Amino acid sequence: METKPDFPQERRPTPDRGPGHRFNWRAFISVTTAISLVAMSVTGVVLFVTPPGRVAHWTGWKIGALTKEQWAGLHIWFSLLFMIVAVLHLYLNWRAFLSYFRTRIHRAFALRMEWALALLLCGIVGWATLAEVKPFSSLLTWNEAIKHSWETPAGQAPIPHAELLTLSELAEKTHGLDVEFMVKNLLAAGIEVQSPEVVLGDLAKQAGMTPMQLYAVATGQNIAPQAGGGRGANRQGQQQGGYGIGRLTLRQYCEQQDLDLEKTVQKLRDKGFKAEPDMTVREIAATGGVHPSAMRDILGQ
Repeated sequence: METKPDFPQERRPTPDRGPGHRFNWRAFISVTTAISLVAMSVTGVVLFVTPPGRVAHWTGWKIGALTKEQWAGLHIWFSLLFMIVAVLHLYLNWRAFLSYFRTRIHRAFALRMEWALALLLCGIVGWATLAEVKPFSSLLTWNEAIKHSWETPAGQAPIPHAELLTLSELAEKTHGLDVEFMVKNLLAAGIEVQSPEVVLGDLAKQAGMTPMQLYAVATGQNIAPQAGGGRGANRQGQQQGGYGIGRLTLRQYCEQQDLDLEKTVQKLRDKGFKAEPDMTVREIAATGGVHPSAMRDILGQ
């Protein structure tokens, strides 16, 4: 009986899996972990350099068209997503994870150098941060310096979180500011004010402005676009001198009012202000805790 020669069979290629192939949870979780880690890191870096809330809300601070609250929201949710998929990743790789805690010879649990050093490193980082040991404390100090570098006299609210107050409340709590004067300026700029009890931040949003911009209009420090042009800056109006006394340096103001510069500087210092000839009136007013519009009366005394 003849036997057929035993030729090696040709290996057939594995058929490509179509859209109905089994879902690979390991791949899904691994990719999701990587993406959420990157997103969490990016949002964390952005939040590291953001200004304090009182500055961000007042000036309408944004990075990449997103506000501080939006960046914070993204950071929270991507951090939560990372935590969830990290736990799932650990679950799917539990056996491999446990192998790091076993000796290679006896396969029994033992204190291995790798995880002991990892635990020690994390403990040192936690302790040094709480104990404010350098360079750990230096990083936190740098973080505070970056955040507060956004605070400038020109960008400071008259009082913290002024955008949350009504016009009448703001006038009541700000020395030298009159609510009727504010409403008159806003109406003259084409910004409709239903009542002095409207919240400044809400009114600014309706006008397409930041609270700082609306406040500048309300106090006569800037000229806003007429109705219908709230969104976007009226650069022509600014170039024509739409700024008030706060934008002038003390030297410029004294020249305009024919005042003796040295005597004026000394007068302000006697009243408790920090005054230099090349400081703006707004900056000087901030050192004394008064509104720039009140400086006319103070300088004229």
